[in-house]
Amino acid sequence: MKQTNPEAISIVHDKVPNRIRFSIPMIRYRRTFAELLKHSLLKDPAGKGIYHAEPNIVTGNLLIKFHPAIHTREEVVRLVQDLAGRIDAGEVEITQKHKNPRLGKMLPGAFFTRELLVSIVGNVVAGLLLAFIIVR
Repeated sequence: MKQTNPEAISIVHDKVPNRIRFSIPMIRYRRTFAELLKHSLLKDPAGKGIYHAEPNIVTGNLLIKFHPAIHTREEVVRLVQDLAGRIDAGEVEITQKHKNPRLGKMLPGAFFTRELLVSIVGNVVAGLLLAFIIVR
């Protein structure tokens, strides 16, 4: 997959302290690579000061929040570039969890739909029981 090199990664916004938003073309419309980059950053021992990584596959951006006592801005930029380069070169293993990030995680809309369905069914059953009691 020779599409992205570390030089293609750019900083979109870094005016808020301890927060950097990167543009990473490699993750645009590619949930697998976005999840792989996110999990690799958060699990990497060199990135122990990074406590939040949020990829957006529609824009191709990655938001990173880090502890300033552990990392400088330059270290975070270098870490993201190195990791993206390793992913691009195929040096980071893509596990089943990265291929299907929905494993073990319910999408927000699905939770709402399930809760709504449970609520409606519960109300219908309660109404039928109440009607049965009143009729008797």
